[in-house]
Amino acid sequence: MAIHKPNLSVTEARRLANVRSAATDSSAVSMPPSPAAATAPATPTPTAEPVAPTANAKPTAADLRLPISSTLPSATKTSSHRPARAKEITRPTAQPSPHIFPARSDKVQVFVSALLPAPGVSPVFELLCRQHPPQKALQMILRRALHDYDEMLDSGAFQKAAVTYAPDDTVPVEFFVQTSRMMPLSLLAIARAHFDPLGLESSRAFGRKLATAALAAFFARELKRSI
Repeated sequence: MAIHKPNLSVTEARRLANVRSAATDSSAVSMPPSPAAATAPATPTPTAEPVAPTANAKPTAADLRLPISSTLPSATKTSSHRPARAKEITRPTAQPSPHIFPARSDKVQVFVSALLPAPGVSPVFELLCRQHPPQKALQMILRRALHDYDEMLDSGAFQKAAVTYAPDDTVPVEFFVQTSRMMPLSLLAIARAHFDPLGLESSRAFGRKLATAALAAFFARELKRSI
């Protein structure tokens, strides 16, 4: 086999290698990146996964640090409730007060007086005199007699009842019973028309006639019950 003699000398071969090497370096710098390299997605950098602490591992300062959300005050959290407002002081509006008229009374005070009854006129009176003075005993009867006489004035039964009784002549006139009571105006008008039709009697005289008639009616009913 024949040996070919190289066409280049050693010096020229070295010069050609240097030129090729310089050309290769310049092309690598000036050559733009390929389209495939530009469109290739960037590879995500792997993150370190949290490692579960072991049973014997001691907590670090980072583990003991509270979460930021738990340390925030409650006022910064979004709430649907609005802050409570101060209660407004409501003053009642002044209402016009109606005219106040005094209530009209349908009763009037009447002063009455009566003499002590004679013995035998009223068994109840004699029974009460055993426990009370004669004036006190007659006053107790008169209170009940006037109440019953109001009913007689209302029903008209007073027109047929007795108007007087026998007084005790042994007792001085000064020993009489005097008191007052409230009487309806309607019944007072009837009694006035009956005992003082002319309207000339004084209040004292009218009161004596009214009390005497009330006692007489009481004593008459008492005698009827005892028979």
